[in-house]
Amino acid sequence: MNFRFFNYTTIKRYAYAIAVAMLLNACDSFLEIDPKEAIAEELAIVDKTSLNTAIRGAYRALGAADYYGEGYVNLGFVPSGDVIYNVADNISDLNFRSTDAAFIGPWAAIYNTINIANHIIEKAPAVTDLNLTDTERNTIVGEAHFIRALAYFDLARGWGGVPIKLSATNDPDGDGFTPRSTRDEVYDLVESELQLAETLLPETINRIRATKYTVWALQARLALYRGQWPEAISYSTKVIDQTGSYRLVTPFRAWFRDNAVQTQESIFEVAFSAQNLNGMRTRMSLLANGGEYRYRPGDPVVSKLRNPATGGGRVALLDSAQQSGATQYAGALYYRSPATDPSYVLRIAEQYLIRAEAHAQRRELAEAKADLDQVRVRAGLTASTATTAEELLDAILEENRLEFLWEAHRWFDLARTGRLKEKIEELKPNLTIQAYQQLFPIPVDEVTLGGLEQNPGY
Repeated sequence: MNFRFFNYTTIKRYAYAIAVAMLLNACDSFLEIDPKEAIAEELAIVDKTSLNTAIRGAYRALGAADYYGEGYVNLGFVPSGDVIYNVADNISDLNFRSTDAAFIGPWAAIYNTINIANHIIEKAPAVTDLNLTDTERNTIVGEAHFIRALAYFDLARGWGGVPIKLSATNDPDGDGFTPRSTRDEVYDLVESELQLAETLLPETINRIRATKYTVWALQARLALYRGQWPEAISYSTKVIDQTGSYRLVTPFRAWFRDNAVQTQESIFEVAFSAQNLNGMRTRMSLLANGGEYRYRPGDPVVSKLRNPATGGGRVALLDSAQQSGATQYAGALYYRSPATDPSYVLRIAEQYLIRAEAHAQRRELAEAKADLDQVRVRAGLTASTATTAEELLDAILEENRLEFLWEAHRWFDLARTGRLKEKIEELKPNLTIQAYQQLFPIPVDEVTLGGLEQNPGY
């Protein structure tokens, strides 16, 4: 990813064109795309085939280069200091700017994903194809509601209150002014979207498409972010109890490294293929492995992972090579050739840590420690020595840090727990973190041309 200044209107139009192209051109295979003659967008969803094409396009939009394909994930780990971007950029130094493509790209990619979901939700009820059953229609609409919920959740935890747009548009630059809602209002929308999706989706296992279990996992995360501890416990338990479908895979490396296709660790992941490669694999990999080596783990987290007492089996998240007599460390979460590794969005380990944190917040210490130790033991560590609620919350935060090093967790975990200033300044003592930096800047053209109110401090 190259952090340069762009004309934002151009970015929006380019990203939207890609999203619509994906929606229109996807073939019958879920992961593969063949070129087809373009048709008018308003005719895109007219029958069972085009409806299935549209939902595949929505999942592909989740994997766009600026969303879970790299850009949004980058915002989750680079500013935290645990992952270093080896190319000069502003976000590593927390010099957040509304003109940076690092923020402009993900914002546009997420809203493009929302717009595809909006088209499906609006148009699916009018499809009269005799080959389309009500169950099939309901499932696709439920998937669109889940995707829209995930997208708004990701916007809200990064930017706070954002415009809520629930109507499909064919022109991302001409859809009219929508003011920002508050973060709570956006989270309320996410909750209602998930509740609706739950009524429409099947109670089946599918790691690359939304089901009831996928919904429950995101509901647990949402409840955690909102401090709704009983709900977080309830929803995470519903997922954890599916022991035949989701489990903590041992040894640690086996959950991502030793599985040919999918793993029982995964609840929901964004799929890639030989025709649609995961760009993060190339960005993250060492030059010796054919990668670009744009990302590397920071020295403190390398020390944690390489120490058997703190990293245990999670040292498998590191790759290394000798270069000019020095050891270079890189990420090992993505390793396949070609780069078909999935981008993991929801994993069972998170559900245990969500439940542990919620129990600790309720001072249910034995239950919190039991869930924390499940994750630690799977990583080849001894049981936690934490005894108080505060010690357990610290330990849970640290487990999240190491467990999800290469996933979009750390920055958001620090922001939601109020630990951002403390933890970032420990790693970067030359920086002073301001409270306003808990939120990302609204992209410049959304403010200057779109009329949105900028987040304070920018």
